[in-house]
Amino acid sequence: MIVDNFNLNTLPTIKTEYITNAVKDMRNSLRDMLFVSKKYEKHEEVMSILNITIPSETRSHEIPLRFYFPLEAKQQKNLPMFLFIHGGGFVAGELDFYDTLLRAITNKAGCIVVSVGYRLAPEYPFPSGLKDSYTAFRWLSDNASTYGGNAFKIVVGGDSAGGNLAAALAIINRDYHGPKILAQWLMYPTLSNKMDTISWTELGDKYFPTRDVMKIVINAYVPKDKSPYDPLISPLYANLDNLPEALVQVGGLDPLNSENKDFVEKLKQHGITAQFKLYPKYEHGFLQFYQDEQRFPDAEKALMEGIVWLKQIINSAK
Repeated sequence: MIVDNFNLNTLPTIKTEYITNAVKDMRNSLRDMLFVSKKYEKHEEVMSILNITIPSETRSHEIPLRFYFPLEAKQQKNLPMFLFIHGGGFVAGELDFYDTLLRAITNKAGCIVVSVGYRLAPEYPFPSGLKDSYTAFRWLSDNASTYGGNAFKIVVGGDSAGGNLAAALAIINRDYHGPKILAQWLMYPTLSNKMDTISWTELGDKYFPTRDVMKIVINAYVPKDKSPYDPLISPLYANLDNLPEALVQVGGLDPLNSENKDFVEKLKQHGITAQFKLYPKYEHGFLQFYQDEQRFPDAEKALMEGIVWLKQIINSAK
């Protein structure tokens, strides 16, 4: 799957076999990271965890969902909900990889967290993962009360590629006049694909996600008949009117940080309340690995800033 037909001149043609092997390596690498992280991660106890599947939009497949219920909520009904979409470059990632992070969010925010197991590229390129994510949101809105949730207090979010999908989900939902989304919590999302910003120039050849990684990801995720700058692939280029307010958190050593800042500024230009939080010493992925004190010292403070914001959003909602 090649994208250089769309003037993305930093991307050479990449053969399908190379993409397949690179994606396999990325998936194995993430599983290795999961194994290593288990040595230092401490799981918070939660009230309960529930795994279910829901039918896809066309009922052609099932979409896995994992619910996390907070341990010390005053009541286990009518709770706010946070729909989380995991990262992994659209080609990797799984529900287990985010277990520690989502346990912390559900307990500290006092909300139900729902994690989506969407289909991955290149087997299922755009818009497959986005369709699964939006189907999960609509289903959650329709069925929130069955699981103790409040359909009027749903925040969407995700990290990296998942942040991209959350941002695109909010755009689709606006265009479809869908149920209300309170806000979007975007953790170092990929938003542009042009790799032409100051942070890409300064960091893109050294820090993850590198230019080489992005070339693989874009070739795997974007069908050859689509532009990598399609607004639902690169939300920075979308019409950002009438979207939910947003928090964007990103590290100063992340090549994505300039486009993250640009996205927040564009939201503000469209009258949307938005916050940009830059953490100068951190690389991509620091919130997920907030317990890794060697690589990301004090990352838990950054996570708590996001959780405090989330609590303010849900507590102020009528």
